[in-house]
Amino acid sequence: MSDPRPLRLTVIMPVYNEAATVETAIQRVWRVPLDVELICVDDGSSDGTADVLGRLESDGVIDRLIVH
Repeated sequence: MSDPRPLRLTVIMPVYNEAATVETAIQRVWRVPLDVELICVDDGSSDGTADVLGRLESDGVIDRLIVH
């Protein structure tokens, strides 16, 4: 018996001081032709990464943001 639920890929993206590149990395994840749930974990960045991720979360680009 097959499972009727569609497959979903959960991506957990650890991030540290990647303000200049994190948005590009996230765009690449969304290009994968699957149903994706994106969780980003900012591990105490000091270069503005948390601000970039916060904006992307507000825009609905990131499903969940965890900031340490």
